[in-house]
Amino acid sequence: MREVWARGEASVSTVVEALNDERPRPLAYTTVMTIMARLFERGFLERERRGRQHVYRAAGDEASLIETMGGQAVDRLLARYGATALRRFAHRLADADPDLRDQILELASRRTR
Repeated sequence: MREVWARGEASVSTVVEALNDERPRPLAYTTVMTIMARLFERGFLERERRGRQHVYRAAGDEASLIETMGGQAVDRLLARYGATALRRFAHRLADADPDLRDQILELASRRTR
């Protein structure tokens, strides 16, 4: 996602090249292609066919993606573990820095959706 955000739009080959510049062990083209296709299917990327390849654009900014993915992660935890997940979160919240705890409670009171 960061490569697509940085470029505005990118093909799989462009992303593979950029990612492999920084890696000692290169990623396979098919691995990156699969991940980008899944991000498209989940609505995080948009794509357009240009010749024989797809060119991808981000469907939103980084903050929106983090918000969406964070919400999905919390929803999955609650669906799978229910009260156990809430109990564990409450224990962690009790040990949290008071300022962080106040921020969390403020965010919870605003309820975004």
